[in-house]
Amino acid sequence: MYDQVAANKRRSALLVAAFVALVTATAWAFGLLLGGGPVGLVVALVISGGTAFASYWKSDALALAMSHARPADPVVHARLHNLVEGLCIAGGLPKPRVYVIDDDAPNAFATGRDPKHAAIAVTTGLLDKLNRVELEGVLAHELAHVKNYDILVSTLAVTMVGLVALLADFGLRFLWWGGPRHRNDQHQGGPGPAAALAVFGFALLVLAPLAARLMQFAVSRRREALADVSGVSLTRYPPGLISALEKLRDDTTVVHSGSRATAHLWIESPVARTDEEGRLAWLGRLFDTHPPLEERIEALREL
Repeated sequence: MYDQVAANKRRSALLVAAFVALVTATAWAFGLLLGGGPVGLVVALVISGGTAFASYWKSDALALAMSHARPADPVVHARLHNLVEGLCIAGGLPKPRVYVIDDDAPNAFATGRDPKHAAIAVTTGLLDKLNRVELEGVLAHELAHVKNYDILVSTLAVTMVGLVALLADFGLRFLWWGGPRHRNDQHQGGPGPAAALAVFGFALLVLAPLAARLMQFAVSRRREALADVSGVSLTRYPPGLISALEKLRDDTTVVHSGSRATAHLWIESPVARTDEEGRLAWLGRLFDTHPPLEERIEALREL
């Protein structure tokens, strides 16, 4: 498991670099369509660097705000704070900030840039529907994400995937409404290399959102299974997390404050995936960021 955690950290560094490169390429493609030339590449580097910097410091606040999370009152939610503190002591972790989301669906997620600047958010549905042992298993899973440094790349993905999609959308809309006028090429009597670069930029804008989504899948699917095992190593009691995942599997309530931008953060995908959960379930299945709960439960039963 420790070798997997070390490999996970290396993959996280590569994924962060890949996100920055993808944002740079998308911004550069947008600049090409505007006729920016070499200046466009400089602007793209500034945009990607600024986005990475801002994401590093503020993505956790954005994820919490998008989920309508509020700080958990230490008196009202004493059990929650007590469980988090006990698990942090067992795992040698600083206590993260603790948040509650007013939502009937049982779910939770962790965010932040490192263990010293982490936060855990749980829904009121999770607090109401899970007993103490099951809740401890879920919290241990989320703290495992913190300990394994999953939270940095997962949190960066919230803003970077969104920015890639936004730039691509603006670029394609710009082309739809006429695009740039390459007067120099027209006067020279042919399209020239500028047109070829524009075609390349168009292809980048079309493919960039798909690449961003595939990278978002890479952020979460393998890491969820590793966090399950790491979380059990904190509680020393696999049946607790198994029972919690079974309740999440059987519950058809969908998180109202969940979105596809933050779906990879949650312990269970917050978007509809079955017909009972919503009319767009087919879209949730198509872009599912989590391995099936049944697979995760079976893996834990083998421990």
